[in-house]
Amino acid sequence: MRRYGFAEVAGLVTALVGSSVVFALTGNDVAAAYGAVLGENVGFYGLILAREFTRDARVAHARGESYDLINVVRTAGDLMFEFGPAELLDSLLIRPAAIGFGMHFLGRPWGVVVGKLAADVLFYVPVIVAYETQRRIARARETD
Repeated sequence: MRRYGFAEVAGLVTALVGSSVVFALTGNDVAAAYGAVLGENVGFYGLILAREFTRDARVAHARGESYDLINVVRTAGDLMFEFGPAELLDSLLIRPAAIGFGMHFLGRPWGVVVGKLAADVLFYVPVIVAYETQRRIARARETD
């Protein structure tokens, strides 16, 4: 919860906004499901990116280093390792389908919420495995 909780709240809010805006523009539930996915990605990853880049910059500065392009690329690479594979399948297929089914059976606001939560279960399995793998690799490097 500490790592992903606030980002999930931001993602839920922006998913509801994205779904509502796209539905208002198109009147189409399928498009609204993709609007929810896009909105959620903006909120979730906006917070994750801001937090990770800020944290890594602070760590570099505390060590007396500058947070240069190499460090920025390293942070981006770590985030791609953690989220990339899961996000591809999630954003293109799983999350729109889960939200679409949720909206079909529960209506737009509740369907977005329930569909998002269902998709989160599938999303976090590979994300947590990747994150824990990164942590173990980092600890192994520190002991070498």
